[in-house]
Amino acid sequence: MLALNERLYDTIVIGAGIAGISTAWWLKKSGQKVLLLDKKGPLAGASGAAGAFLSPRLGRGGDLQKITNEAYRFALRFYAKRVPEGFFQKGLVRIPKDEKDAEKFASFEPFIDVPFEKVTASDFPHIAPEAMRFGAFFFKDAAFVDPMTVAMRLMEGIKTRWGFDAKPVYRKGAWHIGQFSAENIVLATGADRLPVKIPYIEIGGVWGERVDVRSDAEIPVTLHRKLSVSANVEGIVRIGATHVRNDSRSEIERVNQLIVDAVGLVPSLQDQQIVRIYAGHRSSVSDHFPLAGAAADAETALARLGKPSKSLKPEDGSIPRIGGLFLIGGFGGRGFVFGPMMGKMVAEKIIQNSPVDIRVSPDRYLLRFLRHH
Repeated sequence: MLALNERLYDTIVIGAGIAGISTAWWLKKSGQKVLLLDKKGPLAGASGAAGAFLSPRLGRGGDLQKITNEAYRFALRFYAKRVPEGFFQKGLVRIPKDEKDAEKFASFEPFIDVPFEKVTASDFPHIAPEAMRFGAFFFKDAAFVDPMTVAMRLMEGIKTRWGFDAKPVYRKGAWHIGQFSAENIVLATGADRLPVKIPYIEIGGVWGERVDVRSDAEIPVTLHRKLSVSANVEGIVRIGATHVRNDSRSEIERVNQLIVDAVGLVPSLQDQQIVRIYAGHRSSVSDHFPLAGAAADAETALARLGKPSKSLKPEDGSIPRIGGLFLIGGFGGRGFVFGPMMGKMVAEKIIQNSPVDIRVSPDRYLLRFLRHH
């Protein structure tokens, strides 16, 4: 039984995926007393099933591409410094699927804001020549991480409780979760239903599977063409991941197709052996930007702000808040890219009340909610 003074925390983080773990790490680094809760354990959902590839986003220079690549550069520095033993900077060959996709790649080229070079089949002989018939882009700085190595290192020194289905209650100026209490809570619950009702936020989920195989295949770089195939590290290659929407096939059928597609990309993977299959729901929101920041009091906002003018922007000081309630998530398939930078933003919001980037603020959904009510 914990003594009463051990039940009091500055912040309780609910959810031990990469979003929650990253936030807890930054809070602890800033001197907070943090408790990390999860109903199963670390990386029990999508983060445990992630390929954990750190790769840039291609596009035509829009905000989603820009913030993704800001997070990508931040993540590369973060993992290289904080978890070097779980960081594998092998580079990435990004390959168009067909001629139409190659035309899209060409249109993206002027907007690529990270180092890259154009490559051909002769540069990477281990890739099936047919797959490289339209050439590819090579991102030398791209990497991947080992999810559990990252989690264990970042959780060092942080109080944790597993098997804990959190049901937060706010009373007398503090959040209470079972026998624990804190001034602040962070909802990092992935694709699960939020444990505190926030009517303007709807987080969905996309199911996915990844498979790790044992192989002697020489694969010096990570490849992406419809699916990702990691560089071979100590005889293990990770392949994934599926994106399951209205797919009637069984999990093993989808995994078998992943392997077939991987062998089509790297023929020397033909003699692989399955080591483990991972699966989980990736959290997502409708505009595909991450969520990171403070929760607003929707009921008070409706009464006070009514239908706000378009000049009212996220993070405006007039937006009423739910005391001590913060959100992080909606990372889609890029959890390990977004985790470190978004976790830092949320920690700074909690500690310094620093405005988060308006592109990721949950307020963007509040303003849409108010304008439609």
